[in-house]
Amino acid sequence: MWRYFLPTRVFSGSGVLKENAGLLRETGTKAFIVTGRNSARISGALDDLYEILKVIEIPHFLFDEVEENPSFDNVEAGKRALLESECDFVIAIGGGSPLDAAKAMAVLAKNPELSCKELYGGSNLMALPVIAVPTTSGTGSEVTPYSILTDSNGIKKGFGMPSIFPVLALLDPVYTLSMPWSITLATALDALSHSLEGEIVNSAQNPLVKMLSKSATEIIARTLPLVREKQDDLILRERLQYSSMIAGMVIAHTGTTAVHAAGYPLSSFKGVKHGMANAMIIPSVFERIALSSPDTVLNAIKPFDNLEELRKFLDRFDIWRDKLDISDDEVLEWSTQSERAAHNKKTPGVFDRDFYINLYRELRGN
Repeated sequence: MWRYFLPTRVFSGSGVLKENAGLLRETGTKAFIVTGRNSARISGALDDLYEILKVIEIPHFLFDEVEENPSFDNVEAGKRALLESECDFVIAIGGGSPLDAAKAMAVLAKNPELSCKELYGGSNLMALPVIAVPTTSGTGSEVTPYSILTDSNGIKKGFGMPSIFPVLALLDPVYTLSMPWSITLATALDALSHSLEGEIVNSAQNPLVKMLSKSATEIIARTLPLVREKQDDLILRERLQYSSMIAGMVIAHTGTTAVHAAGYPLSSFKGVKHGMANAMIIPSVFERIALSSPDTVLNAIKPFDNLEELRKFLDRFDIWRDKLDISDDEVLEWSTQSERAAHNKKTPGVFDRDFYINLYRELRGN
């Protein structure tokens, strides 16, 4: 038995915001715009949105303080601003951080008695409607029911509930042209990790998920090297944006694996971009999975014929160029955290503390 559920309406193409201005009017009467400090402006998306909201006479309030890894405090500040502004829907512009933060704010505004910490209790809560306008091609957050935040101890934690699926995802590849190569690479590798990990969990059980995963992996494998040479090519950018979205659809149904569990500390404490952290870890985790489930791995990594071919692809982007400065205490602390992560339950094989200790030691070079 398998299922497929995606309540998000997706519109894609150049000028998609202006072409679908009427949908914004249908969503609410006052827009709370959530962005980071730069990408929404640099991409041109924020100016386009301002112009559209003026034409359709929708007032707005801007919260442009989202951090790269949004903390509980950061989201709580957004919640207060959202409640004070009396907006009735949210428009998130940017990469995964603004989109994830906006989702959490939308839940908290609908349930103002709750704190960020209480979003992790497993309840399905109501939320204000969220419209997502991605400016990166990596997280797929525009089509997922997840929000990844950072707690007071600096640890990344995710929660999910159906109400935070965006009601609209408006994808314009023009907004991704302003990404520098370093961000393009990191976000594309994040999408690749989603497609690979999702199919590890799915293991060919859901044919739609398998189809989406295979397609996303093929597009990224074929397109990413070309984008490095032609970063202003809109067609290539559109392909990456599409692959990120369908990889998001994959993990919306599967969640992620031990790759994410192990990668979070590298982003939280060492400043490694999330997608780069995942890419550094994928080969080791997949090699461990292959010890007990080799066919699962071979199925998940198609069109790569084997793990060595996948590693060679990743090698093309120098992701292991620099060894990380990880102390012995950090190795032990992160290994304990990773061993306890819920991601391990979805990952075939044994992922105990010793595995993570060896993994982190390998990443630092000893």
